[in-house]
Amino acid sequence: MRDFLVLTLIKSKGFNLILDKVSTRFKLKLVETCDEPKHINLIFVEPSNIDSLIGLDKNLPIIGVTSSQSDLEEFYKKDIFLIIPENITEKQLEIIINKQLALQGFDLFKLAFKKNKSFAFENFTYYIETVFINSTLGVAFLSKDMQILIFNPIFAKIFHNIYNESPVIGKPIYNNLTNKNKDYWHKIIEECSSCSEECANLKGKWDDKRKHYQMQITPIMKISSMIGYAIVIKDVSQFTNANADLKRYYKYLLEQNTRLEQAYKELEVNNAKLKIAYEKVNALSNHDYLTQAPNRKYFLEKIEYEQLRFKRTKNPFILVYCDIDDFKIVNDHYGHETGDYVLISLCNLIKTTIRDIDFFCRWGGEEFLIFLAESDLKIGKTIVERLLQKIRNYEFNYNGKSIKITMTFGLAVYDKDQHINEIINIADKKLYWGKGHNKNQVVDIIPDT
Repeated sequence: MRDFLVLTLIKSKGFNLILDKVSTRFKLKLVETCDEPKHINLIFVEPSNIDSLIGLDKNLPIIGVTSSQSDLEEFYKKDIFLIIPENITEKQLEIIINKQLALQGFDLFKLAFKKNKSFAFENFTYYIETVFINSTLGVAFLSKDMQILIFNPIFAKIFHNIYNESPVIGKPIYNNLTNKNKDYWHKIIEECSSCSEECANLKGKWDDKRKHYQMQITPIMKISSMIGYAIVIKDVSQFTNANADLKRYYKYLLEQNTRLEQAYKELEVNNAKLKIAYEKVNALSNHDYLTQAPNRKYFLEKIEYEQLRFKRTKNPFILVYCDIDDFKIVNDHYGHETGDYVLISLCNLIKTTIRDIDFFCRWGGEEFLIFLAESDLKIGKTIVERLLQKIRNYEFNYNGKSIKITMTFGLAVYDKDQHINEIINIADKKLYWGKGHNKNQVVDIIPDT
């Protein structure tokens, strides 16, 4: 069994329960103290027990467990950068342990993490020349579709000994293997894709049948998506012919230097593409699919910021709840395609009418919410009446058809610290009153009846 050192155990009962479950899955033995720290795989520690680490092997992976900002700073002071929350899920903890076990002894990850406090994929390439080529392990990186991106000489040597084939950059790892070996790689990659490491024991067949290897494959994650795999192969047989291996290692490095540089450049290009893709996904998550106007999620996030601003400045702002009058008639008479055009055009009309400091969103269907910064009811009514008039006079021309619409607006002022839903409800009630009293108007105050 492999040991995990947990100093006095973490105080959180919830974390201890999850750790017990995960340790059972990995067949781990949890210990509180250990006279031989080299036999320990990981150390879990909370800030109050940091001083207990004095005297332990400095190369041991240490995971800080906390949920406090002040504790984070305490960990950083002690050079502990891998920190997880006490309320981590069982699956998340498994992934962290998987990565630590799969990559134990691979200094590339330790250096990248210590420098950037992150396991970001671009950090791998940053340390290739300083660590990767000097590793005593066989290491390779695969793309998501199993093509070899880069490998070091030890990996090439071990791979050849197992399959009598050499790995080729840009080709699938199973490129020239037999059908049986191809099926094996597909199986092990498929199992690994569930965000957990896959481990296998392999034997040499060609150059030296006495060799035994241990291989671990770990998915590489970025922004919660898998973008590739890291493979680590370790020679676990008795070490022989050290000088001869070193000469072959050095010679192979020189021959592969050009390919290594090219692979490094390709990785940089892939990272840039991934960054662009992430930005596009983030933009889509904040905008309505049909109209491309900001959506409810974006609006509520912005409102939280404006509430914080109000606490500092005490400047009121206005929320406007508005709705297209009788929009069902437009859809029924002209068709939903025409209705969609009206919605899109209306969003552009609102955007160009309100001020630069204001913003709006499509709240749902034909309903919209507008934020008017640093405004009271008088200023807000003036701005919205200008928008009302513009909409009244605007002709929506689509497929030769001229369509005119009107809207009803309900205004509410945020002039004291309160929940935003209260303001939305006030604006909604005024909108509802306006809908029941001739529509096509701006309601800032509901008249006494």
